[in-house]
Amino acid sequence: MTDRRAPDTLLVRSALGSRSNAVRAFAALAVGQVRAAALFPDLRLLLRDADTAVAANAAYSLGLARDSAAVATLGEALGSLGPAAAEAAWALGQIGEPSRRIVEEALAAPAAPGEVLGELLLAAAKLRPVPVRQVTAHLRGADPEVRWRAAYALSRPLVPAGVRILAELGGDPSAEVRAQVARALTRNAAGDTLRAVVTPVLERLAGDADAHVRVNAVRSLASYGSLATTAVVAAMSDADPNVRITAAQVAVTVLPAQKPVWVQAWNSDTAFTFRRVLLASALRAGVALAALSGDAPGSWVASADWRRRAAAAEAAAGARATSTLLELALPAVGDDDARVRSVAYGVFAPYADSAPRFAWRRELFMPALADPDPHVRARILGALTRSASAREAPAVLATYHAARRDSASDARAAAMRYLAAAWRRDSLAFPDSLRAALAALPAPGDPTVRAAAAGLSPLARWDSASSTDRPLGWYEARVRSLVVPALRGDLPRARITTERGVMELELFALDAPLTVFNFETLARSGFHVGTRFHRVVPNFVIQAGEPRGDGSGRPPFAIRDELNRRRYDRGAVGMALSGPDTGGSQFFITHAPQPHLDGGYTVFGRVLSGWDVLDAIVQGDRIQHIGIR
Repeated sequence: MTDRRAPDTLLVRSALGSRSNAVRAFAALAVGQVRAAALFPDLRLLLRDADTAVAANAAYSLGLARDSAAVATLGEALGSLGPAAAEAAWALGQIGEPSRRIVEEALAAPAAPGEVLGELLLAAAKLRPVPVRQVTAHLRGADPEVRWRAAYALSRPLVPAGVRILAELGGDPSAEVRAQVARALTRNAAGDTLRAVVTPVLERLAGDADAHVRVNAVRSLASYGSLATTAVVAAMSDADPNVRITAAQVAVTVLPAQKPVWVQAWNSDTAFTFRRVLLASALRAGVALAALSGDAPGSWVASADWRRRAAAAEAAAGARATSTLLELALPAVGDDDARVRSVAYGVFAPYADSAPRFAWRRELFMPALADPDPHVRARILGALTRSASAREAPAVLATYHAARRDSASDARAAAMRYLAAAWRRDSLAFPDSLRAALAALPAPGDPTVRAAAAGLSPLARWDSASSTDRPLGWYEARVRSLVVPALRGDLPRARITTERGVMELELFALDAPLTVFNFETLARSGFHVGTRFHRVVPNFVIQAGEPRGDGSGRPPFAIRDELNRRRYDRGAVGMALSGPDTGGSQFFITHAPQPHLDGGYTVFGRVLSGWDVLDAIVQGDRIQHIGIR
């Protein structure tokens, strides 16, 4: 039922009344996963269930549903025993403003259990404005888990009122607290008034023993401009590659536009990822390409390595001079490698709606709808969609028909998003022939394509199409192979071998069985062998799982989200998405806790060992093998 996203009220009510605690718990979670509004009252009653797992799942589901009618009942559940109280606190944060009074009163009350208090502080982080007085009362507690959550509540939304007290915590013994402090002390939060107070703290944290703290400190220091020059230049020689890359990212706001300074920076690290990032910073700063000596980026345009050609085009997006944009990005539009073409069209995307000097839309984008690569077409359609019109709709519909032969659904979904946008803008301009052609389209099996067509009236019947034709026996097999062993405590493991070392993962087969099955199936097929970590955001995530190497690749299917009570702590493994229910092969692993991802992306595993490898990986590093046992 949850896989089909087809709520069956009778079935779920029967399961909610089961004598089996496990069945009731699964049913309570399913209500939130499918957003079955008719069953929300049942969940409110289950907050008092004798089984703590059932009550906790009910609370979590009410949070997924953002059921404001449950606020009072969730507030009562804060005083319950077991995990239900913590899940109730999380749900109140999801619901937001209607929960403010309860959250503030609970934070001001005598100390709640640490887990509940921690969730209340994370709930406070979602309120606007953040209740600063209630949060700051917990910044100096004995529990470091509570302290970092309190610091997070002030640093995530950058609360100016919390800057001074956070600056006093720069020497906290917990690295997670120091990382939040470093993140919070930006110029936007501190202003010029507290600059003299916070910059010495940031300079000290830029030399912290923990690389995650240093990453955040370098980012925040850069917000103060040239005052951070010494610290950022020093960070370019940091022992940690991701600190060096962070320094290259922020160089544009810090380094003076003088050739010798940028030459020195360019020569400080020969790694491709560092230089790719620094090249983009240099062009945004208005530094001429000739300023960079050794492995001159001007030669990247004609490099035999597609990654360098793509990097040159990508960097051109921030160039101050139009001549530089044309010099670096225009040749890439005709590149033999589709990955380079995709980057180039992305660079020109902002110009699709303008024609002060070039007729970009007519001369560059529309003819390229015949590109042989579906990902390039998807990129082009995305650029055109911002000004979608009925006049162009027939050409886009023709692109959709051609894309039905693609193994990947990207271009089909992008075409549907365009047509839906054109319909919303001016449905009356759609001639009867075009309406009829749309109405005749068969419903696709891919739910991402159907979702892209939402609001396109001639395709309204697509809404009722089944998302899967899997027989019941298929699901029964997953229960036998994954769920039943997990109920016994036997969880599968994955061993990811990278060029930096090995990470061992535990997979949550009970919480996300279909996601785990998908990951295992791809791994056993060798799908991931030789793929790269195409996205690494220091102190946030590493992301991999796509075969093209540019971030756009995926298998020819999508899986449903399996949102569950697992949290995005450090080392959590999550399914990457481009929208709800669009999971495929791309996954990510968190460097540090990321509470804002909770309830938005499926958590299906965690790192057991190889933490040094997790922190060492940089963008472009390869996966050599993923083994399952």
